[in-house]
Amino acid sequence: MRLTGKRALLIGAATGIGRACVEDFARNGAALVVADINEAAMAEAVELARGLGARAHGIRCDVRDEISVRDAVAFADRKLGGLDTLAFFAGLMRTGAIDAFEAEIWDAIFDINARGTFFAAKYGAPALQRAGGGSFITTASLAGLRGAPGMTAYAAAKGAVIAFTTALAQELAPSNIRVNSVLPGWIDTPFNNPAIDYMGGSGSHGEIVKRIVPLGRQGTPAEVAPMYTFLASEEARYITAKSMMVDGGMAH
Repeated sequence: MRLTGKRALLIGAATGIGRACVEDFARNGAALVVADINEAAMAEAVELARGLGARAHGIRCDVRDEISVRDAVAFADRKLGGLDTLAFFAGLMRTGAIDAFEAEIWDAIFDINARGTFFAAKYGAPALQRAGGGSFITTASLAGLRGAPGMTAYAAAKGAVIAFTTALAQELAPSNIRVNSVLPGWIDTPFNNPAIDYMGGSGSHGEIVKRIVPLGRQGTPAEVAPMYTFLASEEARYITAKSMMVDGGMAH
């Protein structure tokens, strides 16, 4: 029960890695709010957390809309009686050759991955400050460090998240707020389908994964979630401005 007494807002956590974190946070004793644009999946995640004994609530949140993010933070702050952790999972990936990439898709990728993270920090930081400090966790990607063909927009947006994280960590350190980023590698979720398709489909992708991932396989959301739990816990109280890679050894 590493998070007993902790109050957490998980934005974009209705599916994938975020959903696994809802389960792991609940199992570890956190009270939480799940915020997501997918209301049906969000409600399922809330029920999952409650079934594990957690105090849990849900709210619709569109991370492209500043007011929506502001209201989600205010809702969580009110429902939980304060915030100790805010973790941001919302993301969008699209692939394509640079000479055929549409500006609208580029903008959408930045709106959700980078601009959404900014909104979460803008409104989350004051809530964490009122609680006396806490943990703000962003979700970047190994792509933000090394990229890949066809993934220029996604790599650029996640690189921005990494840079934002390190700068924000320095800004918020005097308020006892730790800011870290989790960088998943190849994780087995539908989120990666655009990249898999660009590489020629699941068969080709499987061979590529075996070749480039030292552990020889994709990870699972359940294998990434404990990193967020650790960063939200008191065990990580001297860790900030770090990129925590969960990638099967790719970044070696």
